Amino acid sequence: MNWNNKRRTAKFVISFAMWLFIRSGPIEAGEQQDRFWDRRSSSLSAAETVKGDHFAFGPLVTVSGTVDGDVYAFGGQVVVDGKVNGDLLVAGGRVSISGGVSQDVRVAGGQVNLSGIVGRNLTAMGGNVELARAATVGGSVVAAGGNIHLASPVKHAVKIAAGSLIVSNKVGSQLHAAVGALRLTSNAEVAGDVNYYSRREAEVEPGARIGGKLVHNPPPRLPHPSPEKIILFFTGLGLFILLIGFTSTLILGLLSLRYLPNYHQATVDILKTRPWVSLGLGFVAAIVIPVVGAILFSIVLTIPIAIILTAAFGILLFWARIFVISRLGEAIMGPKRGWAFLLGLVLYYVIAFIPIVGWIFVALVMLSGLGAELLARKNFYLEARARELL
Repeated sequence: MNWNNKRRTAKFVISFAMWLFIRSGPIEAGEQQDRFWDRRSSSLSAAETVKGDHFAFGPLVTVSGTVDGDVYAFGGQVVVDGKVNGDLLVAGGRVSISGGVSQDVRVAGGQVNLSGIVGRNLTAMGGNVELARAATVGGSVVAAGGNIHLASPVKHAVKIAAGSLIVSNKVGSQLHAAVGALRLTSNAEVAGDVNYYSRREAEVEPGARIGGKLVHNPPPRLPHPSPEKIILFFTGLGLFILLIGFTSTLILGLLSLRYLPNYHQATVDILKTRPWVSLGLGFVAAIVIPVVGAILFSIVLTIPIAIILTAAFGILLFWARIFVISRLGEAIMGPKRGWAFLLGLVLYYVIAFIPIVGWIFVALVMLSGLGAELLARKNFYLEARARELL
């Protein structure tokens, strides 16, 4: 992709994002929202000329005038029946292009109809894509969709991915297709090869002309591994994840014991003296924090806070296990912190791999550790405030 194409694509993406932001902005009442949206409709009359690029969005967009630059349009329904001397980039529910575009056209929509002139290449994607007989494409065509009807002449090659493809005009070079069904009507003329992937044979009507070869390729078969290989793969994957979890938890636990000994032990002591309070607080926090995060995500201005809160919650949950593991080891070995943590870690993973029981055990460990950690953080905060350290 050259620099001009990158620039045009970037402008289109930025403009489309701005449209989405404006379209989804908070409106006090539904009726007010409709009026706001209506004011965003765009119309360029046949008598108007734009010197430079033209941006348009709304429920109904019409471009009937002349644009000497590129056109970036998106909306519920987009109609382009004017003249575009640059590129046309358009997205909408229903898109109709009957005007002339000097350079490339890139279009996406639920229903795409082209009956105008494309000077260079056409890239199209939609549920239904129809290139009418009155249309012409001066370059190549790349398209994807549910149903595609290629009734216009194309000067160069055509590449299609579709559920159904009908070709009923001239293709100046090769036709490559990956389709559910391919039909070449009696008006079809392909100068080069027709190379297609499909489970079905192409329907070639009498009178259709193919200058090269008609090559039918079956769809590529996906590998079907044996049950033994599947079991071996998931066993290996599980052991690899287990190794990662075990190693990372061991390292974090030893770091916590080495560099946060007082905080670490205070949290373990809370688990020892107030286990049910820790479990209850962890259960409440596991419900409240995600709900608050979801609310913050729903408000555009607080999305960064929601991301920070979600990341912090994930870290707290992962770190919470360390304190419960230490408590588990100390309950067996006594206050031998390092060795007790290692023993607790081994027991944790042994129990965690017991079906059903292990799942419940892991959930209880995380909730208890989360509650104890929140209580410990509260105590340290209050103590720091009392000492005027904060």
